[in-house]
Amino acid sequence: MPASAKIPNELSQRIQSVDGRGYKAYKFLEETVWDYSPFELKFEHVQGDPFAWPTRLAVTVSLKDSGLPPDCHDTPLKRLALEDFLLRAFHTAVGRMNFKPSGSGKSGVITALTPGQKILKRSAVAVADGQVELIHFVGLPADGRKVLGRQCLQLFAEHLPRIWHESLLAESFNLNDLNRHWQTLEDYAALQDHLRSHQWTAFVADGSILPRRSGISDQPMKKHAIAFRAPEDYCATVDLPHRGSVRGLALPQGITLVVGGGFHGKSTLLKAIQSAVDPHIPGDGRETIATLNSAVKIRAEDGRAVREVDISAFMDALPGIASTRNFSTLSASGSTSQAVNIIEALEAGTELLLMDEDTCASNFMIRDSRMQALVQSDHEPITPLLDRIQEIYEKFGVSSLLVMGGSGDYFEPAREVIAMHEFQPQWVTAKAKSIAAAQPTGRQQEIRFGFPALQPRRIDPRALSFRRNRKDCVIQTRGVDALIFGTTEVNTRAIEQLAEAGQLEMIGWILKRLKMELEAGAVSNLAGLKIIFAEMKQTGFGPLVPYNNGLLTLPRQQEVLAVLNRIRYS
Repeated sequence: MPASAKIPNELSQRIQSVDGRGYKAYKFLEETVWDYSPFELKFEHVQGDPFAWPTRLAVTVSLKDSGLPPDCHDTPLKRLALEDFLLRAFHTAVGRMNFKPSGSGKSGVITALTPGQKILKRSAVAVADGQVELIHFVGLPADGRKVLGRQCLQLFAEHLPRIWHESLLAESFNLNDLNRHWQTLEDYAALQDHLRSHQWTAFVADGSILPRRSGISDQPMKKHAIAFRAPEDYCATVDLPHRGSVRGLALPQGITLVVGGGFHGKSTLLKAIQSAVDPHIPGDGRETIATLNSAVKIRAEDGRAVREVDISAFMDALPGIASTRNFSTLSASGSTSQAVNIIEALEAGTELLLMDEDTCASNFMIRDSRMQALVQSDHEPITPLLDRIQEIYEKFGVSSLLVMGGSGDYFEPAREVIAMHEFQPQWVTAKAKSIAAAQPTGRQQEIRFGFPALQPRRIDPRALSFRRNRKDCVIQTRGVDALIFGTTEVNTRAIEQLAEAGQLEMIGWILKRLKMELEAGAVSNLAGLKIIFAEMKQTGFGPLVPYNNGLLTLPRQQEVLAVLNRIRYS
C-alpha cells in the first residue's frame, strides 16, 4: 500500500481552528489551493450547509509524477480510456476505504460522477496538458450545523490522500488492467472501421454476453447467461489489433429481420445492438459488439409533443388536420409519434433505424390484406412502414433492423432474416424467402407518391429560455427521464439510448449554446449542432459551461436533437 501524501501544516491548523464553530466557517476553504505533493488540491466550491450537495474538489497530478507510462496516453483513444479507467479506480478506492461517515446530512460522503458500463467522454477526469485532473465531492463533517473539525481533519489527512494515491498513481494498480482498457477501446474503434469498410451496420462477436442482470441494471448477467455464437452458415471474421481474429455475426446494410418465438432473445439482441453505438468496458460482455454510431432506436411514443414535422410520407388526410406536411400536436398518437420519430431520426443523420415490434404501433408497421379489404385505402390515412422501408434505404441510404415475431409480410423487403432460438441466432433468409414465394399474402402496396425530401428545421430561439426567476440559467435533470431548463421540462423517457444523466445535463448546455447560434444567424437546428460538436471535438466541454462541475458526459448529436424535438411550446 503506498504511503499517503501529507496534509499541509497550515491546512491542518486552520481546520482545527474552526472546530465547533458554525458550518459557514468552512467557507475559508473556498478557492484555496494546497500542496499535497505530488498532488495539488483545490477547493472549487464549499457547500454552505451539511445537507447541501457536497463540497467540490479538484485534485491534479502531473503525468510524470503519476508514473503512468507514456504509451497509455499517447493517442486520443488511449487518453479517453485512461480517463475512464481512473474514474473507475477512484470509485474502487472509495469502496475499499474503511471509514464510516458520521455527522449530519452528507457529512463524510466521498463521491464523484458514477460511470456506467460504457467508455464515454466525461468531465470528471481529464488527461491533458501534461497532467491528470479529478473532480470529486466530499461532505464536510458537521454535528447539526456545527463543524466537526476532528473528523474533517481525518478526512483530509488520512482518507482522501490514500484515495488519490490508489486512483491516480500507477504504482497502485495493475497496469495490465489499464492496458486492457485502452486495448478494448482500440478494438472497438477497429470494429467501427470494419463496419464502414465492409458495409455492415452491426457486428456481434462470438462469446458476447447479451443479457443484463435485471431490467433496472446494465450490469451483465453472471449466472445462466448463454454466450452468443454466430450461425455456421452465416458468420464473418475480423482481425482486431489486440484480440486478433474474432468470429461473429455481421449484419449488412439494407433491411434485416430478427424473428423467433417469444422469450428466445430477439429483444435482448436488439438492446445489445442499440447500446453498442458506444464502446463498453472490458468484462461487460458487449465490448466486442459494434453498431453504426448514428443508429437510432425508434418506438411509438403516445402523448409526445410534435412541432412542424412533415409526416406526409406516412400520414395523409388526417381527420381535422389541414395538412401533414407541417404537422404539430401536443399529444401524438402511437402511430403518429412513430412516424415523427423516424422523420426526426432521418433529419438527425442516422444510418440505421432500430425497431422492436413490442414498442411499435402495429397499425403503423403493417396493414395486412384482410384489413385492406375491409378498410379501403381511401379511408386509411396511414401508409405503413412496410411500404416505405425499402424506399428509405434506396433514397436515403438508411438501413433498418427490425425485431418481428408476428408478421411475415416483412419477408419480402428483408435482405437477411435471423431467427433467435434459445438465445442463439440462426440464418433463415432462404427459408423465409421460400415461404414468401409459396404463400403470397395478396396485400397491395399503398404508396401514392414518393418519399418527400427532408427539410432542415429551425426551432424558434425563444423556446430555449433558461431563465427562472432571478437566475439567468437553470439546467437540471431527473436521471435520464427529464431535462429541465428554465421553467421548461422535457420528458426524455422514450430516448432509449441515453446512457447517463450527465449526457442529459450536457445536452442542456449544448442547447443553451444552440440558442446563441440560432439567434446569430439563419442556421438550421442540425447545422447549428454540427458547429457546436466540431468545436467540442477540438476544445472539449470547457467553452460551453461556466465551470466544470465534474458531472457531465458527452452525448451524441442524435440525442441532442431528440431532446430538442420534444420541447413543448406554450
